[in-house]
Amino acid sequence: MKKNNTNEYALVTGASKGLGFAYCEELLKQNYNIIGVARETKSLQKLQTQYPHLDIQAWDYDLSDLKNCHSLFARAIKFNVSLLINNAGYGVWGLFKDTDLEKELNMIDLNIKALHILTKLFVKHFVEKNCGRVINLASIAAFAPGPVFSTYFASKAYVLSLSTAINTELKKQKSLVRVISVCPGPIKTDFWSRSEYQNTNKKPPKIKGMTPEKFCHQSLKKALKVMKKNIILLGLGNRFLVTAMKYFPQSLVLGQTYSRQKSR
Repeated sequence: MKKNNTNEYALVTGASKGLGFAYCEELLKQNYNIIGVARETKSLQKLQTQYPHLDIQAWDYDLSDLKNCHSLFARAIKFNVSLLINNAGYGVWGLFKDTDLEKELNMIDLNIKALHILTKLFVKHFVEKNCGRVINLASIAAFAPGPVFSTYFASKAYVLSLSTAINTELKKQKSLVRVISVCPGPIKTDFWSRSEYQNTNKKPPKIKGMTPEKFCHQSLKKALKVMKKNIILLGLGNRFLVTAMKYFPQSLVLGQTYSRQKSR
């Protein structure tokens, strides 16, 4: 992807905190103008004071309302958007028989349907210009089923499968557009605060992993440059885990996942 200049915009969903906010900070350091999208965008105001020479748009949209995805795209194409980061999403933790169906369906709307719509609309737009890139946040959870976190793991498997297929199509058609999957492992965010986990009496689990800032710095650097690869997977431990899933018996992988998730 060509080096950014000051008239280009990056659109980041789920931009108000966690990885989304960290991606916004990293993109600003690389001289991108930002369109930060979230249900509540007050946190982006401090970035506006830190980077007065760049344009930082803060747009309030609930993307689980799928009509908003189309409204967002229609508004965004009035800007010179060359990069979309689909980061918005959350998880619903717990045994499938116990989790709330409406929350799961809302999560599917956000993690899968909203991402699908925005990827579709922006890929078509980018292909017309033969320039642009989509970064979809999947997870190492995408590489195997996840007992006790079943719907979330399944949603990330969809993201990884869809993005890899689209990126293959683009490469085969000699397009310069790319759709790259970024697959984080454990990250020190407040991810668990929106899962059903908050309704238990347990304290949120202590996450041993990268900070959002370090992860976004390393993953964005790779995701903006890569042309042949479909997936960005950081960390020796994460790469070993994904490789091991391919060779260990599935019953063993599922058993270990069940025990780990149940004990959180």
